[in-house]
Amino acid sequence: MKKVKEVLNAPVTGQQLYLGVLVFYLFFSFLRNTTFDPYLGSRPFNLASYACSALLILKIYLFDRYNLKDKLIITFFMLIAICSWRLSTSNLILVMAAFILAAKDVSFTNIIKCYFYTTLILLLSVMLFSVVGIIKDLVFVVHGRATRYALGIVYPTDLASHVLYLILANVYLKYQKLNWHYYLSYLVIAFLLKLITDARLSIICIILIIPTVLMAKAAEKSQCKIVRLIPSLYWAFIPFLAFTSFAGTYFFDNTNHIYYKIDHALSGRLSYGLMSMYRYRFTWLGQKVEETGLGGNKGLSVFHHGNIGYFYIDSSYLRLIMIYGIIVTLIIVGVMIALSIRGVMRRDYALTAVLFIVTISCFVEQHLLELSYNPFLLALLANPKTISEVYIVGKQKVQSK
Repeated sequence: MKKVKEVLNAPVTGQQLYLGVLVFYLFFSFLRNTTFDPYLGSRPFNLASYACSALLILKIYLFDRYNLKDKLIITFFMLIAICSWRLSTSNLILVMAAFILAAKDVSFTNIIKCYFYTTLILLLSVMLFSVVGIIKDLVFVVHGRATRYALGIVYPTDLASHVLYLILANVYLKYQKLNWHYYLSYLVIAFLLKLITDARLSIICIILIIPTVLMAKAAEKSQCKIVRLIPSLYWAFIPFLAFTSFAGTYFFDNTNHIYYKIDHALSGRLSYGLMSMYRYRFTWLGQKVEETGLGGNKGLSVFHHGNIGYFYIDSSYLRLIMIYGIIVTLIIVGVMIALSIRGVMRRDYALTAVLFIVTISCFVEQHLLELSYNPFLLALLANPKTISEVYIVGKQKVQSK
């Protein structure tokens, strides 16, 4: 009883506040993209988003030790996020900015642990509720493709993306221990995802994790410049794919045979991206973009009516430009590049390898700013202790016992 009182009376640290807010936000943001959503509505999610943002801003100014110059810089970037949120009416940028800027003195390893276990429990629970019939399992039957199941998530590709990002979190946490047992389990999961969701990109990304990590781990140990070359260039794919996403869409020509084949392989993403450029202009800080996707009950209705009325920007990079504006796009892409290069400079490729896969996924998928999928941008100001250092310290503790 005495120990309980001591715990209750102990002061709350900035890290405890941050991780508590993270778990709270992940709960609501995850359920937002499930078939629980018709019962909950958007109001609880929006309220949770604003409450979490307010608490994180409180942490920045009350818990974090910044000098005046740093606080002014943080305030500047926070204001950009607030402006983009108001203009786009999407609070994803507000929440992501708050979590990134409030991550000072928080262990990034603990952030990924909280993300991994919270999201894993939620995903398994939602799948179970779907299988037993408590919530809907949306089924999509496409001519020429296998039947696709969402298992309580709003769309099969979103289910596959959740699994992909959970595997990436596992890769980051177990990076030093990764061996053929892990790689084999990833391949088995990819095979099961193929049967359940037929989500090609996420399956390809899961398979790509294996050579990506193997090359990264080899580069850490080798003194050979050739071995270290490819992982040291992982960061270059970020600006390259971001630019390719924009330029490929901007110059898309449906009458061009090669362009037509690429667009068909990407399920019409280039043509819908070009449509967004015709409907909306380029802005500095964002704009409201009206979209109708295929997810959820409404999306399933659109799907069954031949996709009439469908309009959605899938590529994360194109979404950044069209919805959140040029300035936000440059900042987010800059953050990704900085994180990737930082890993290369430290010769600690865990996050660099993970971001390489995230970069490829976001070329087609829309989850870059969604914390219930992608927590890796939070590494910018979080505790910079490398995953290898965490592993070594943990090993030493075990040996001392």
